[in-house]
Amino acid sequence: MALVLQIAHSTLAPLTWSVRTRVLTLVAQAAVTLLPFLWVGPLAGALAGFLAGSLLLAVSGGWRWWLFGAVVLAVLLGQWVEGLSAIDIGYGVYFTALTGLMIYAVSSLVVLVGLVHATIGQMVAMVVARERLRVARDLHDLLGFNVSAMMLKSELAYRLLPMTLERARQELGEVLQIADRALSDIRVVAGGDQRMSMAIEAEAARTALTCAGMRVTVEPGLSVLPEPVESVLGVVLREAATNVLRHSKAEECVIEVSVRDHEARLSVRNDGVEADSRSDGGFGLDNLIDRLAVVGGRLVASTDEGWFRLEATIPLPVGPLPPGASSADRSLGEPAAVPWHRRVARAFTVLVLAGYGLLMVINVLPGDPNVLHLLGLGLCLAAVVGLQVLQALRYPYRWPRWSQAAVLVAQAVLSALPLLWIEMPWGSMGGFLAGSLLLVFGGVWRWVSYGLVGVAVLLTSVAYGATVEQVAYLTISTLLTGLVVYGVSSLSGLVQQIDQARVKLAGEAVTQERLEVAEQLRTRLGELFSAILFRGRTAIRLLPDAPEQARAEVAEMLGIARIAASNIRTVATGYRHMSLRAELESAATVLDTAGVEVEIDIAEGELAREIDALLAVVLREAVTNIVRHSEAHTCLISVRSEGGRLRLLVTNDGASPRAKTGTSLENLTERLRAAGGDLTAAATGDTFRLVAELPIFPAASRG
Repeated sequence: MALVLQIAHSTLAPLTWSVRTRVLTLVAQAAVTLLPFLWVGPLAGALAGFLAGSLLLAVSGGWRWWLFGAVVLAVLLGQWVEGLSAIDIGYGVYFTALTGLMIYAVSSLVVLVGLVHATIGQMVAMVVARERLRVARDLHDLLGFNVSAMMLKSELAYRLLPMTLERARQELGEVLQIADRALSDIRVVAGGDQRMSMAIEAEAARTALTCAGMRVTVEPGLSVLPEPVESVLGVVLREAATNVLRHSKAEECVIEVSVRDHEARLSVRNDGVEADSRSDGGFGLDNLIDRLAVVGGRLVASTDEGWFRLEATIPLPVGPLPPGASSADRSLGEPAAVPWHRRVARAFTVLVLAGYGLLMVINVLPGDPNVLHLLGLGLCLAAVVGLQVLQALRYPYRWPRWSQAAVLVAQAVLSALPLLWIEMPWGSMGGFLAGSLLLVFGGVWRWVSYGLVGVAVLLTSVAYGATVEQVAYLTISTLLTGLVVYGVSSLSGLVQQIDQARVKLAGEAVTQERLEVAEQLRTRLGELFSAILFRGRTAIRLLPDAPEQARAEVAEMLGIARIAASNIRTVATGYRHMSLRAELESAATVLDTAGVEVEIDIAEGELAREIDALLAVVLREAVTNIVRHSEAHTCLISVRSEGGRLRLLVTNDGASPRAKTGTSLENLTERLRAAGGDLTAAATGDTFRLVAELPIFPAASRG
């Protein structure tokens, strides 16, 4: 009965029970613990430690320690009333307190391991969310400038044709260079590791701003900067130039890079303060503040006498970026400091092993009070415990075979050596050797060697002339001590293994997310930039013989660039939080830009977050397929509920047979089926229909 109650208190989280249930179970355990005193006497006090541990587990607040102390005090008084010796009383009190603390610590660590395991999913989700935020930030910062510059130069080339052929050819050549660089930036965003050159970014900014009709002055005043600093400042410069292009009516811009007072500084000033100042506090500047914070930098935006100034400073010298600064998987390595739960596990391991060692010394005191004998025993015991702690914290299964053998031989010798001067055989120290064998060996051999230790203790006890009760006690004590030592020594390693598994899972989650990012960027942006390259090269080949046809190609190229700009905003926003309504607005913009008339019919209110995000992904892919593969003129997007299921319908009058077998739609089909839904896509004549269905989650699941 006591064992059943103890298992319940140790494994079933009693603090979550009702007060009445806890009181009843604790009273029952107290009864089965104290009643045996009536016929067994003081020996029944061995169960008191279990009751003390249960009180620590099932009672909250400071009362747990008062009750724990009351149990220890009760053992002391009971043994004193029975007239036991001071050594026996000390042993009983110490054993009760140590057992209670051990049970509390082991049970708490089991709960802790469970909590750590339960948070693995949350941690993986957080890492994936961080990776998505990085993608959104990098899309905005790295690709936004390229697309703005392509649109600007394409518009200029369009205006120059057909009158100024050479200048138009030059502008188209620069558009091709920017498009090629944008394709490289897509690989950077998907991979998560960008290295930017200030010289290249300064020249790109100068070219783009000059093309926009501004007078640009670039004043680089630096030699070599650490790679993290140069990359971050390169992103700042690109975002600053993008803001000037998009939001400013400036006529002059000054870019200055310098090193002063152990700081790298980038200053971008322009005289379009009224329009440009609106960008202060926007999405782009928020990204820059976050990037600079990673390397200890800061960003200041100010106006002064008609000029808008953006200044970024980063202290020097700057070492490697902190974990997670430039790529998500760099944050997945082992932290510099040992996590607190692993420190608790290690401290508990040392405490229990040392406590068992001291308990053995106390156990020998009544039989051999000789100080020299006890000193020799203490030295041997300290060495055995030290070797055991070393194995518990350094994972002996990873050691070379000779190291394992040396430690086991040393423990065996030290365990047997005290028998030379202790008259009565004792077996508890052999329990450390038994526990070490369980730690070192694997498979059936661990249990064979563990059993051999028990047999050795039994035979030694018989050879020394011990009674049957003593032989049984010493053998059982050895084997039980071995199990306790093995369990306690394994806890620290188990906690570390959970941490390592958590890190591995997070890394795999980020890898999977990057694969999905790469696929989306390839299908949504990569092909658009490739199309711009194709149109641009075609336009250049048509010059100078067919300037009007070249101008038509440039017009197509400009339209594709506008779609790319819209897609960048859509993808970046979607990676922050996929929203069906936001995706509907984006779809309307993209399709309208592509010349497709859109009708939207949505009759549903707020959706569960999971459904909202999943349908947004489906809609995004459907619109991408329409733009890429169809020649549609009209499109209908409908969202309605029927029979407890939500139905997204996307139809267009330009059938897209290639979309039916695309990898992206296959991936979406799998995701919908995993959520209990389904996806069908089919063409009938000139009409293509895509239907996604999902079960409607209950309102309680929304969030």
